[in-house]
Order: sequence, then C-alpha cells, then structure tokens
Amino acid sequence: MSTTIPIPKLPGCTFEDPRQHMPRARVAPKASTPKGDAPQLATGPALDTLPAWVAYDRKVLRFYAYFKEAVVDSPEENHRIRKCIIYFYLEDESVHVAEPKQPNSGIPQGVFLKRHRIPKGNAFFGVEDLNVATEVTFYARTFHITACDPFTRNFLSNSGVEVPADFEAPEEPICAYRAHAHKTLPKNTGGNDLRKFIEAKLGKATSGQDLKKFIQNDRKVLRFFCLWDDREALYGDRRPYVIHYFLADDTVEVLEVNEPNNGRDPFPVFCRRGPMPNKPIEVDALGPTKTYTYYIMDDFMVGKTINIYGRDMFIHDCDHFTRRYLNQVIGYPLEALAPLDVAEPNIPLPQMQLPPHNGFGSTTDSAQNCISLIPKPAKRDLFKLMLNEKKILRFSARLIETPGKTLTNADLDRKFVVQYFLADDTMSIFEPPTRNSGIIGGKFLERMKVQKECGTDYVPTDCFVGAKLMIYCRCFALVEADDYTYSYMEDHPQTYPYSSFSLVVKKLKCQGEGKDETLRNAFIERDADGCGYLDPAELQQALYATGIEVNAQEVITVVRALDDIGDGKVSIEKMFSGVFGLKFC
Repeated sequence: MSTTIPIPKLPGCTFEDPRQHMPRARVAPKASTPKGDAPQLATGPALDTLPAWVAYDRKVLRFYAYFKEAVVDSPEENHRIRKCIIYFYLEDESVHVAEPKQPNSGIPQGVFLKRHRIPKGNAFFGVEDLNVATEVTFYARTFHITACDPFTRNFLSNSGVEVPADFEAPEEPICAYRAHAHKTLPKNTGGNDLRKFIEAKLGKATSGQDLKKFIQNDRKVLRFFCLWDDREALYGDRRPYVIHYFLADDTVEVLEVNEPNNGRDPFPVFCRRGPMPNKPIEVDALGPTKTYTYYIMDDFMVGKTINIYGRDMFIHDCDHFTRRYLNQVIGYPLEALAPLDVAEPNIPLPQMQLPPHNGFGSTTDSAQNCISLIPKPAKRDLFKLMLNEKKILRFSARLIETPGKTLTNADLDRKFVVQYFLADDTMSIFEPPTRNSGIIGGKFLERMKVQKECGTDYVPTDCFVGAKLMIYCRCFALVEADDYTYSYMEDHPQTYPYSSFSLVVKKLKCQGEGKDETLRNAFIERDADGCGYLDPAELQQALYATGIEVNAQEVITVVRALDDIGDGKVSIEKMFSGVFGLKFC
C-alpha cells in the first residue's frame, strides 16, 4: 500500500496548475460590429480562429505622444515638452516607449521604456486604453497621445473604435522665449569686441586678408630639421628637434625627436603651436614689459641658427615639400637648400674581454658566468646536432714524448681510442684494458670540449692519421682510424683535404716531377720480397726517400683508392701509372 509524503512548501518545491489560469483577454476584430460601439472582448480563442500570437504577428500600433517635464531654476522656461512614440504589440499586448533623439539637446534620449506588459491595477494595459486625444499613465508619468499612423487608425476603425483626428503637440516654452528675445534685443553692428574674440578663438578670420591667406595656405606646413648642441653646459647633450612652420597663420611648433636609449622621458612637444618671439622675453612682477615681434618664414633657412626661448637651434635640413616650396614659390636656389652633414663619427665602445680560462669546466660555461650575473646554459646548434647525430670519428692513438715530457716504457706501450663527436665537437679518450700491464684501463678522458695550447677548441680538421694532439699536457699521435672514419673523410673532401684522392695525386705529381729514376730505385728498395706491392708504411718510406713529404693520412688515401684486392697494399705499377703517369718498367 503506497503512502503519500507531503512536500514542504519551499521555493522550488511548489508548482501551479496551468489549467487554473484563464487565457488573457484579446480584441477580436469582427466585421459585424457597428462602427462607434465598444470593442468586444473574447475570453479565449475559438476553435476556428488562429491564436493571437499567430494572427497578430508583427502587427504593431504606433501612437505619437508627449509628456511634460518640470524645469526648475531657469528664468527661460518652467517646463519642457518631450515627444515620444508609443508602440503597442498586438501579439502579446506589450508596450515599448521610445523618444526620438534630437541633436544638441543635452538630454539622454532613445529607449524611454523597454518593451514589456505594463501593469494597470490588477490587470495590464490593453489596446482599449490607447487612442488619440487620450491620456495614459505609465509608472506615474502621464503621456498625452496626439496622433497615430494610418495602420493604427485603420485597425482601430475596423475594430469598431472611433479614432479622433490628429492634432499638434504644444510648443516648447523656450522657443517662444527665444523668439521674443530675438525681436526685443538690439542687433549687433559688428563692434562687439567680445563677439570678435569668441569668433577668433573658434577659428574665424577677423579680416579679409587673413581669410585669403588661410584659404591659400591651409594645411601647408614647412618642416625643418635642427640640432641643439648644449654639451658645453653641465650634463648637456646634442639633441635633435623638428620645427613646423604653418603658412596659414605664421605659427611655429617645435617637436623633440625621441632617440632610442637616450635616457629621457618621451616628451614629443617641446613648444606648443603659436607665434614664436624672436627676442628674449623680459618679465617682471606685472608680466611682460615690452611688445615683441615674431619669427616669419624668411627667418627659417637651411644653415641658419634661430633662438627659441634661449636655445640656439641649428637648421641643417628640410623635407621634400619644404625644399620644393622654397625653390618654386620663394625662389631660393636648390644649392642653398641642400642638407648639411651634421653626423659625428661613432665612438667605438670598449668591448668586454673574457678572462683566460682557469681550467675548470668548459670555456663555454666559463664565458656564461662572465656574460651575465645569473649564468644560463649556452645555446646549442640544433641544426648541427640533428645533422651529425651519432656521427663519430674514431682513431687509435698512442702517447709520444715531447721535449719537456719523458715517458716510461709502460707508457710507450699504452694504446688509446680517441673519439671525436661531430654533433657538438667534443672528444673522449678510452684506454682498452691490457692484461698484466699493471695499468687499469677504461675511461681516460670524459666527453668534453678540448682546447689546444693556443686556447681554441679542436675542430674536425685537426683529426687525421698522423696528427699529434696535445691534450692536457699529454701528446697523442693518431696512428690509425676505422673504416667509417676513412669513408666519412673521403665523402667530405672539402673539409678533409688529406682524404681527397685528386688533391693528393696533384701534390705527388708536383713534388715527384723530374724524379723518375729516383722513384723507381726507392720503390724497388722498399719491395724487399719482390712481390710488386707495398703497404702504407713501405709506401711512405719510399716517398720520403725521394724527398716527397706526405703524411700518413695521404698515404692511406692513395692505398684505399688503388687497392683492388682489399689487402691494404698498392701495386707499384698502378702507383706509377695512376699517380705519377709513368711506366714502372
């Protein structure tokens, strides 16, 4: 058995039955209603008629009305007539009041009352409440209806409502006052000084000559570029200005050119437009004591110096319009209007020198500490990083003695692998472990940028077979490279000239010219077993014996180019024919 739980009467928990509300009254136009009788009100639409919001869609009654607004504290008027338009929407019986805007009225006009249903006691205003020559009160403001449009008159007439004739709204009291004042006040004969002052202030020319000059020269402005050199004073400087001379009224305007990083606030207007006196102004407690003359157009010329309120400004140039005007209208020659060179040579600023590297960290990180107070990571070359990613040049190396460094037998037998990373120009050294050597192998040098003795970093062109690298007081000799390194160098002969076969051949031909017999004897001596082939070491010794200076990388380039079998040796006959262009026999 179900039980009914009562719902508390709280906001949101109550509802109204829409069936208890009767539809609002509507004016149903009937053709049979005699003209002059009251309109019949329908309590609800019949089954054979359309609903009001469909039948009266976009049908609006328009009435012209006015209301009186009280005016206090004014000797000219005690009330004001404000004209409005009342719109009555038949579809939902809503009302909208608008006040047409009048120019220079000083009153906010426009939408006077937004569209909505206006209450009238317990009901709302309807079409029966609006008619010509009637008064309606909306929110304690009474509107006097004076007229309506033809559609409204026809609609009301067809509905059986008699519409009176239209009439005019009453005249504004201020209009009658102004008409009376215009007739009674004496006419101005032109001798009123106050009127002249106000007209001149508003821009009206006071004489025919001034008016003619204004019409001929309106918007014609001469522009001159000048300098004020005040460096003789304390904290003085050399500052540029622009002078505008207005031909319409002979006024002058001075603008200051704001240069970047000059340390001054941007005040563009140095002197406001007006007559510019050409003499110092003498002022006492009662004001200026003399009359002054002002600058005219003839006072402005390229190369002249004018005094503007105690500042000597040198005119050094003018714009194209000014130069053309002074040449064609005034008659100045173009040579006298040529711009003058006032530029001063730039003083080179002292550059901050980086201190020498102290050995801790990389040079890039140390430079970042010198550049900014809060060091930031150095920017990496992303294009180079992506292009040369995982590209490594590997060389086998060994330690060699230097004039100030003597090595032990154990150090002479040590072998190393030197890796050069093309992505970021860093190097690392690894020592393969050797059994019973007494030296622990492994990482010899962490991956990092390595500097030469001169202070610059090692670059890829410094690494080739036969090169000697001085790394942290230890001299490494590169004795061999892997196949990838050889192939990479041969594919980039512009960067690695020692791996370019054509350049090496050209060098050998140049040094071996005229040494045919010496070359044959040297090659025969190095071919001890008589097989007709030489390895890179024997080939380099043979070339040294003939006075040809080559390094190990160039010898390996020749052997790799002429080695058809792949055993690391080169034929003597092919060497003579392919390199020197000679016959061995």
